[in-house]
Amino acid sequence: MEKVWMMGPWGQGEPMEFDATPEILTPMLVAGWSQCEPPANTKEVTTHVDD
Repeated sequence: MEKVWMMGPWGQGEPMEFDATPEILTPMLVAGWSQCEPPANTKEVTTHVDD
């Protein structure tokens, strides 16, 4: 199932991930929610490979 990130009305609060279905998204969009980019990953994973 597809997921989307949504920001609360007027940009308040943290972005949240929801299932991308009309039953879920339509009431949220009417209430003022909007789609946004996923939050930046705060934990960057770096792997080092020595040749």
